[in-house]
Amino acid sequence: MGFLLNLLVFLVCLGILIFVHELGHFLVARLFGVRINRFSIGFGKPILRLGRDKKGTEYIISLVPLGGYVEMEGENIDECKGSPEEFMSKPAWQRILIVLAGPAINYLLGFLLFVLVYSIGAPELVPVVGDTLEGFPAEKAGMSRGDRIVAVDGIRVDLWDEMAKIVHQKAGEEVTIELIRDGKRMQVKLAPKTETIKTIFGEKKQVGLIGVIPDPSAYTEVRFPLPRAIVKAWEKVWNLTSMIVKSLVLLLEGNKQVREAVSGPIGIYKVTTEAWHMGMAVLLSVLAVLSVSLAVFNLLPLPLLDGGHIFLFAIEALLGRALPVWVYEMSFKVGIVIIGLIMAFVFYNDIKRLVREAKQGKQVVNEVVNRDASIEEDIP
Repeated sequence: MGFLLNLLVFLVCLGILIFVHELGHFLVARLFGVRINRFSIGFGKPILRLGRDKKGTEYIISLVPLGGYVEMEGENIDECKGSPEEFMSKPAWQRILIVLAGPAINYLLGFLLFVLVYSIGAPELVPVVGDTLEGFPAEKAGMSRGDRIVAVDGIRVDLWDEMAKIVHQKAGEEVTIELIRDGKRMQVKLAPKTETIKTIFGEKKQVGLIGVIPDPSAYTEVRFPLPRAIVKAWEKVWNLTSMIVKSLVLLLEGNKQVREAVSGPIGIYKVTTEAWHMGMAVLLSVLAVLSVSLAVFNLLPLPLLDGGHIFLFAIEALLGRALPVWVYEMSFKVGIVIIGLIMAFVFYNDIKRLVREAKQGKQVVNEVVNRDASIEEDIP
């Protein structure tokens, strides 16, 4: 029952992302008078026909839920008959806007979801010490479990991330940390230890560390007024886009850490189901991240992706004439190969990650069993 519920959550999340993306294409195509024959959630054989609307568009759910499509009249240039309702009969700028609408509405969805999360409240760790690391400044200064850090060098901190950000910038400098212990306010002076860490991109970075671990049970729900939530959401979408683009660049450069972090459908299933069990705010945050990621990915200038179509239509607009049919045919064939390789890569990464996690789990079990056995042998 648990697996079926997790699978349902995954399919609903994926369905929302696909539906919104295709809805963008659909709405702008209708706006420009393009005839739409079919609106599908999923690829392959139709498994559920939802009917037709007054304009003749058929709505279906297909077998493979890893995408979707809007089938427009005259999408293939070699099938065009010159009708004004055909997609390829429209001016290049209109076709660009129709294709661009999919990623654009994914961006909008991500932004609105972040606004919602920041408005209703998202769980954030507060700066309560869960433990200290041996040999680090916090331990030497006498900090201990349960200490609530309230300020660093006179700067008030309400969240763990706020405290960590200040400490990271104070490597080697003496700082004053104000904390509350057993209801009493006190101060400790220490100098964060300079340590070299790796970012999520595998880059080395020097930061200041005092050696404290957060208490996972100490968290609060952070809510912002709507104007502030809108600003925070915009900052989040912008930073997320920058991070994704940087990751793609590093991926092309062969960065091993980024390459191993790439996830496909299996990884998305794992993330969405874990988020579901952590609460609605976390699930909405994950859905927002996935929506923005989908937008960026689709804007890549690769054949078959929206970015690839936009690239070809932009060339048409610059030349002032249609490209030869063979260009579109070759683009389609190359696109199938590229997308196939990408899918194979992400599935390989997902399976490799699952195998590694299974091995780690087995190792932990073996260590526990061996430890328990040794304990039993020592019992007189």
